Amino acid sequence: MAHFVDSPRQNFFSYVPCVTFASKQHGVKEPRIGPLIEGRQLQQRLYYGIEVMPHTDGIPVCLNLNRLLPFMPLFVSIAWLAKSSWDVEPLGRVDSLQLAKHLASKIPVMPHLTLYRLNDERLDQFLDLNFSNVLALRGSTIYENQTYAYSKTIVERAKEKFKDKATVCVAGFPEGYNIAEGEPPDLKIHLHYLKEKVDAGADCIITQACYRPEIIIDYVKKVRAAGITVPIMVGIAAHESFKKYKTIEKEQGARLPPRLHEKLAKMGNKFEKDVRTDPHLIRNLFVRINVNIICQILKADIQVYGFQIFTLNNFGATAGLLRELRQQKLFGEMHFCCGSFGFPPLGPLLCVFLLPLDLPCVV
Repeated sequence: MAHFVDSPRQNFFSYVPCVTFASKQHGVKEPRIGPLIEGRQLQQRLYYGIEVMPHTDGIPVCLNLNRLLPFMPLFVSIAWLAKSSWDVEPLGRVDSLQLAKHLASKIPVMPHLTLYRLNDERLDQFLDLNFSNVLALRGSTIYENQTYAYSKTIVERAKEKFKDKATVCVAGFPEGYNIAEGEPPDLKIHLHYLKEKVDAGADCIITQACYRPEIIIDYVKKVRAAGITVPIMVGIAAHESFKKYKTIEKEQGARLPPRLHEKLAKMGNKFEKDVRTDPHLIRNLFVRINVNIICQILKADIQVYGFQIFTLNNFGATAGLLRELRQQKLFGEMHFCCGSFGFPPLGPLLCVFLLPLDLPCVV
């Protein structure tokens, strides 16, 4: 999740959502993403959501959903900018919530909420806004004397108020929760807390970004072995620059394998030294990395079909990834990279596609 990227103090009276809806978006029949995800899971078809931030460099984000056609996201989630949002009054004036309300008329929307300086009154105010979905997060920003320590509190309170009339999602951490804090990750403890949140009513899990498909696959298997059965969506980061990648690496601990990290660093240094360098080199690198991750997960037959694209407001990179997924014929009825579904495997074609990256290809 990109909730760690914060902005200057909000001037909430000046925030005007900048959204261009696609012409076919006439309304929302089912605002809860839980039933929508369950439907796609039953169909065993690739689906995705996108995460956006309310600002880009301090300016209200401009989201043009036409760029994502023809396969639209199942929902849009909106990052919570903790330090600039915790004391905005009234709560509904928080920029991310204004954007969420604007989007909700045409597409299912899921605002994030973190524990940073959250108290009973603020949580009640948030729930009284009656969003149909919420992503409950501890958040990477911690206040020493904050009221709540665990995001399970948000899950419990939301389910107490809405029952099944709202979907609550929580975070999953394939590489361990505290990896970004410099501590050895303890997956056993993470799975314990994750199961507590699911037992409290969480409807789905969205993982943090991870660039190693084998770790993601192993994580999903361990989640299932712990008795957790709710749908899992895998987080995918759409990067366009070495700087944005380093931000995720620092805050979440998600790091590329050494050979790819070295390749990315060289690209970043080359661009800094020569502005004539192709600005899309890094974008294209991550498109190929992410297609490989998606294909390996689909091929693993672990019943994961959903991917949450952390756009970081890099909509060119997001559109490029979706375009490549279409070209690889991963949307719709057929998953060509997944022989386990009874369709021809993509195998050699995927290898050709990824050869320049020196990535292993499992056929």
